[in-house]
Amino acid sequence: MRAEEYGRQVDARSERMIEEMAGRANSLWSAHALMVQGQKEQVEQLVYDQFGKPNLGPFGRVASGTFEIQAAMLLVCRWGDELADEVLERVRQVMTRGMLDRGNTENHWLMHYAANLLASERWGDADVWWNGLPPQAMHQEAKRWILGMIARTALIGHHEYDSPQYHLCHVLAMISLADHARDEQVRSQAEKVLTLLVADMALEYFKGSWAGGHSREGYRDNTRSRPGSIPGLEFLYFGGEEFDPKMHIHDMVGPALTARYRPPALLAEMAWDRETVHVVRKTKAPRTIYRHVDGESRAVRKYTYMSKSFALGSTQVGLPGEPAGPIDLISWDLTWEGVDQQAKITCNHPYRGPGRFSAFLSELPQNIGCGVPTDKPYLQFPDRLFGASPYERVMQHEGTVVALYRIPPSDENRYLNLFLPKSIDWTERNGWILGDSGDFHVALYPIGPYRWVFIREENLIDGWLLRVEGEDVGLVLEVVEAEHFEDFGKYVGERASACPDLNDWPRAERVSVATWKGERLEMTYDGEHRIDGEAIDYEAYPLYGAPGVEAEMRTGKMAFRRGGERVELDFGIDPDAEMLPMRVIG
Repeated sequence: MRAEEYGRQVDARSERMIEEMAGRANSLWSAHALMVQGQKEQVEQLVYDQFGKPNLGPFGRVASGTFEIQAAMLLVCRWGDELADEVLERVRQVMTRGMLDRGNTENHWLMHYAANLLASERWGDADVWWNGLPPQAMHQEAKRWILGMIARTALIGHHEYDSPQYHLCHVLAMISLADHARDEQVRSQAEKVLTLLVADMALEYFKGSWAGGHSREGYRDNTRSRPGSIPGLEFLYFGGEEFDPKMHIHDMVGPALTARYRPPALLAEMAWDRETVHVVRKTKAPRTIYRHVDGESRAVRKYTYMSKSFALGSTQVGLPGEPAGPIDLISWDLTWEGVDQQAKITCNHPYRGPGRFSAFLSELPQNIGCGVPTDKPYLQFPDRLFGASPYERVMQHEGTVVALYRIPPSDENRYLNLFLPKSIDWTERNGWILGDSGDFHVALYPIGPYRWVFIREENLIDGWLLRVEGEDVGLVLEVVEAEHFEDFGKYVGERASACPDLNDWPRAERVSVATWKGERLEMTYDGEHRIDGEAIDYEAYPLYGAPGVEAEMRTGKMAFRRGGERVELDFGIDPDAEMLPMRVIG
C-alpha cells in the first residue's frame, strides 16, 4: 500500500472517530475532538474544571499527576494558538509552580518528563521551575531520561512492554515529542521509537486483539477479547474491521487522532497478514526487582505462534525467585476472534507473598502489603487471573504450551486458576479436557486434581474457572487448526490416546509430551527446555524475530520489510555506553 493511500485511510478513520468522540468528550484527552469541531469554549471550560485546582487546607498548593500534565501539554502544544490566554496561563502556572508527581511506573516517568520538556521549551523565560531549578535544568533532566528510555528500548527491549492498557501512554508521550519538541535530537529519536512501538502492536495483532504475554494487563481485564485502551489506536492505525464506537472510542486516543505522526503503511499490512502461519520472537528488558532477592532478573523472551484462526503466546519472564511477582504481568494466553469473554484462555497462580509489592515499589515493606491493596483490592483476590508468580515456568513450541509450578507449602494459595470460556463445549477424556471452536481444536491436560467453578461478575468475567489444586501442579495446552483432522472426534481419539509423560514429575522436575505432529517437548522445571532432544537457546533470541523483520540485540538498528517496501531504523546509539537505570513497575 502506498503511503498516500494509507494516509487517506487513517484520516478517514480519524474523522469518523472524532465525530463520535466529540459527542461524549469530557476530558483533556478527548478535548482534541471538540477542537476539531470548533467547540473551543467547551474545551476551555474542561481545563478550568479539571486542571490546576489547589489542594484544600491552609497550605494548599496546586498538585498534578503525570496523566494530567501530559494531557494538558498535548492540548496546549496542538491547539495553543486557538486557546484563550487565560487557559494557557492556567497550564503555565501548574507546570512552573505546581507540585508535579513523577509516579512509579515507566509510563508515569515518560509522561512526566515529556510534559516537562515541552513546558520548559514553551516557557523557558521563567525564572525558576516548580522544583526550584531553572527551566534549562529541567529541560536537560527531562531530555536525559527521555533519550535514556528510548536507548534502552532500542538496545534491549521495551521495559513496560506490550501492555494493552499502558502502551497508549508511551505512544502519546512520544507523539507529543515527535510533533512538538523543539529539540531536534528528541524529535528524531521520538519518531523512531514511535515506529518501534507501533511495530510491537502489529507483530502480535490478531484480528483486533493483542496476542501473547504482556507486562501489564491487570485490572481484571485480561479475559476480555479486547482489553485495555489499545483497541482504538489499533483501529486508527490498522483498520481492517468495522468501526464500533463501544470498542474503538477511548478518551486517551484523542491526541493521536489529530497528530501529525502516522506510522509506516507496511506495519498495517503486517498486522493483518495472518494467512501464513509463523512465529514472532521478542526480547524485552529484565523486570525491575531491587529488594528481597539474591540475583538479577534475566531478559524477558517472548514467543507467539500466529496461526490462521488463533494466536498462542508465552513468556520466559526471567524472574530471580521469591518474592518477585510483578502485579499486572500476563505470562501466556490463547487468543482468537470471538465475542467478549468467550475468546481467551489464560492461567495464573495467584501469588501474594508478603514481599511481593515491596520487591519493586519504594514504600516500606512493613505496610505496603496493606497499603497497595487498599486502593486496588483485586490485586489480592484469590480468583484473579493476572500477576506473575515466582513459581511458574513455561515452555512453548508452536501451538503447544507446557506450564509447571512448584508452589511451596508456605504459600497460602496452593492452586492454579485457569480460565475457560463457555463458548466451547468441553469434553473430558483420559485426563484431557478437549474443545472444538469450529476453526480449531484445543486440548488441556491439568497436572494435578482439578474442579470446575462457574465464575461471573458483570462486565468483568464470565466463564469457567478450572481450579488445579496442589503444590506440584501444571498443565499442557495444545491448539491445532481443525483442517488438519477429519473431524473433532478424530482429534479427540488421537489426543486422548497420548498423555503427557509424568513419570519424572515432580521427583526429577521433568515433564514431556508429544504434540499432534509427533514432536516431543521435554521441560525440566529449572533446567533445559528441549524439542526432539535439542535444547532451546533463549539467549539467541533477537530483539525482534519474525518474517520480514531484522533486529538483533544491542545494536539499536532494525528493519521491517514487506514486498518491495522497507523501513529501517538506526537510533545511532553506542551499545557499550552505560544505560539509564529503570527503577519502576513493569
